[in-house]
Amino acid sequence: MENTNTKSVKVGELDFPPRKVWMKTYGCQMNYHDSERIVSHLSNLNFTLTDEKNEADLVIFNTCAVRDLANQKFYSALGETKHIRENPLIDPETGLKKDVIIAAGGCIAQTEGKDLVKKYKQLDFAFGTDVIDNIGEMVYRAYAGEKKFTVTTWDKSDNYSIETKITPGTPMAFVNIIKGCDKFCSYCIVPFTRGREKSRRLHEVVTDVRRLVEYSGIQEITLLGQNVNSFGKDNGESLAMLIQELDQINGLQRLRYTTSHPYDVTDELVAIHGSAKKLVNHLHLPVQSGSNTVLQRMLREYTIEHYLTLLAKMRKANPEIIITTDMIAGFPNETEEEHHATMDLLDKAQFDFIYGYTYSPRKGTKATRINDALTDDIRLRRLKEIQDKQMKIQASLRGEMIGKTYRVLVEDKNISKGVMKWSGRTSCHRLVHFEGDIPDKNYQWHWVDVEITSVTALSTQGKLITDFGKILP
Repeated sequence: MENTNTKSVKVGELDFPPRKVWMKTYGCQMNYHDSERIVSHLSNLNFTLTDEKNEADLVIFNTCAVRDLANQKFYSALGETKHIRENPLIDPETGLKKDVIIAAGGCIAQTEGKDLVKKYKQLDFAFGTDVIDNIGEMVYRAYAGEKKFTVTTWDKSDNYSIETKITPGTPMAFVNIIKGCDKFCSYCIVPFTRGREKSRRLHEVVTDVRRLVEYSGIQEITLLGQNVNSFGKDNGESLAMLIQELDQINGLQRLRYTTSHPYDVTDELVAIHGSAKKLVNHLHLPVQSGSNTVLQRMLREYTIEHYLTLLAKMRKANPEIIITTDMIAGFPNETEEEHHATMDLLDKAQFDFIYGYTYSPRKGTKATRINDALTDDIRLRRLKEIQDKQMKIQASLRGEMIGKTYRVLVEDKNISKGVMKWSGRTSCHRLVHFEGDIPDKNYQWHWVDVEITSVTALSTQGKLITDFGKILP
């Protein structure tokens, strides 16, 4: 996003010349949505986004506390920024050393912000998940000379109201409809980093989406929430009611939502998967384990029998739907019998894809109080067994795609073995790669029909049949 403006903007007592912000986002779609909001707010202070960290006047890390790998990547990247202070770059326009502001936000900053600012001398400020819409005020404070501060307060209001911010130029948008989580699963840090559940009003979301479609050209919407199925329960509204309203918006082509909790999937929501024309043929429904005793220790509130019944209902309502899930291998003191119950679930559920992880303790969660006997080697071995079995199931399921034609929204391109290929997702969220029929033609954000020619467990190749352009007829 190139800033062609050369004029300063007066904000309060300060002048803000054109500056660049570099952001690194870790974690879930909610975090990426938050990053979009941050960049949008910073535009009011004359910032534009850059992909080059060395060009940046402001460096922001948007962090994730759910997975240990994301944690470690953040700490490593933050540590590397000390060279910015030790060896500052020279601004080519002024000839002066660049005074770069460094900030950390998101889930880790929510729980560890004060410690981060204290530990990392190069870190100017930290901010939590519930104050991202105040990023302009915090950046103003930093440029006014205030450093080493932390803002991690919670929104105490009963009403949750926002306007979606998007990145211009894409027909896809994330729309946050509920924040926080009331589940308190024994392994999960989210209630401590995102707070308690609070929904937007249905009419506000519908107005928000209609605005995005009519004025910004958005054609695919993903509704976001830590537990999106709980949307509206305190307002006498529901996710199914919202989907029904959004399904009526002209110009909207696809509607997705994530993430779901099996306990809160209602019959009303199941039915809407069979009737809503724009709701995609995909549901991400985290199961975490195939063992009822492990689910009890996780405080997940459902049984495997209940979960499998949900899958059967969904597939009856929409025979084209595919199901993806999350699984944790090696929950504290998981027995071999409990692990094999998860392996058995793979056969019964026939997932199209799983996001598999080994259990990693999160400070402050109930699971960390368990006197755990498992080793990392056991966890890794079990995860590999789960993944190996899932790959065989995936290869079989995706083999059924060969010869069929799917509609794809083209997102990106890459070079594979010297051949330029475009890629995009089907309604069922499978990524498809194909070659264009015209050299040097830009297919990004086009709607195309692609016939599947070959598949593996992780890759789907196709042949372009029809290019509809950026707008479907």
